[in-house]
Amino acid sequence: MLFVTIYTTQFLVTASMGVIFAYLADLQDRYGLSHWELGMVAAAGFVAGLLAQLLLSPLVDRGHHRFVAWISVTAAVLGAFGFVFAEETWSLVTSRALAGLSFGLFGLVARKALIGRDISGSGAKVGGLLSCAVAGFISGPAIGAALSSVSFEAPFLLTGTLMLLLGPVAAVLISKSPIAAAAVDYSDLSNLLRRPRVQAAICVHVGIWGLIGIFDATVDRYLTDVGLSSGELAVGLLIIGIPLMALPPYTGALAERLGGGRVAVPGLLLFVPAVLLYGWIGGLASFIAVGIAEAVTESYGVMGAQVLVLEATGAEQAAMGTGVLEAVGLLVAAGAAFGGPPLYGQLGPRWLFGGWAVACLILAVIAMLRLKAVKIPPKIIKMSH
Repeated sequence: MLFVTIYTTQFLVTASMGVIFAYLADLQDRYGLSHWELGMVAAAGFVAGLLAQLLLSPLVDRGHHRFVAWISVTAAVLGAFGFVFAEETWSLVTSRALAGLSFGLFGLVARKALIGRDISGSGAKVGGLLSCAVAGFISGPAIGAALSSVSFEAPFLLTGTLMLLLGPVAAVLISKSPIAAAAVDYSDLSNLLRRPRVQAAICVHVGIWGLIGIFDATVDRYLTDVGLSSGELAVGLLIIGIPLMALPPYTGALAERLGGGRVAVPGLLLFVPAVLLYGWIGGLASFIAVGIAEAVTESYGVMGAQVLVLEATGAEQAAMGTGVLEAVGLLVAAGAAFGGPPLYGQLGPRWLFGGWAVACLILAVIAMLRLKAVKIPPKIIKMSH
């Protein structure tokens, strides 16, 4: 029941984030937002998730997962209902920030509860969580498109109501789940950041989450400009999300078996040409083709990075380690989401995505160099924890 409830709630949390994704261009037109204001709305969710993970992840490892779980589900409900009443830029930014707060914190406590007291098998468990997150994210635009004929507010009312019903159940089950607690504090964050495995994982996450930020803030505008409707965008997102829904449990298990670095770095290298090709989309078919290639490589990169961090932290510091990883990714995504729309307007998609492809290639090289500093085989590190 714990697994089913956590996975379902993760789906709803990211669906709430995904609903607004398909509405970014509509928000800009509906409220007359400038490119910078649109960037603020898009970035707010990433910034809120980043701050929450950095500030609260040590609390989860210390055993205060009940408190964090309740904050997460409450923020999800308030964020969804906030878009029903938001009319000004500040209220749109606040609602998006609450959704991002929930997104960041729920993943944190959910991973801790799923891992429990031992990281054995964590690759598949965390991979399943990512699959549900992706399913929610790509279902969000479909929910929005399906209910847009009813009203602009309808999809937010639906996701908010569902979270109001299921969220408390998830919070109670997470609160009762056994976890590996440790006496960690904020000084342990700097120790984590000095570990080569964590540094390599961060490089991979920066590359992937940078694209996510650019994608989140610009692709709706981009595809609208090349002639796709909201319905076609929803269909495209659904199709390209299939690999990220299906593969993470398997790529996570593979990373655990081979070692996170042997999956994460090749995944990022193969990610580069897919990022580059995003700048050359001309319609729905090319969007789907490029998106599938990107999603497959992303599933290897993300899960390899997650396992790299767990190899370094063990179950005791899993929340803090994965929280740092996600927080750095969210920081980059926030910057990319904020800067993406104006850069898209000034440079166009080819320079925007091409530039990030070069950045990903550089990050892959840095990750390889950092992994050369790892002297102890992964299996020995696991045994030491």
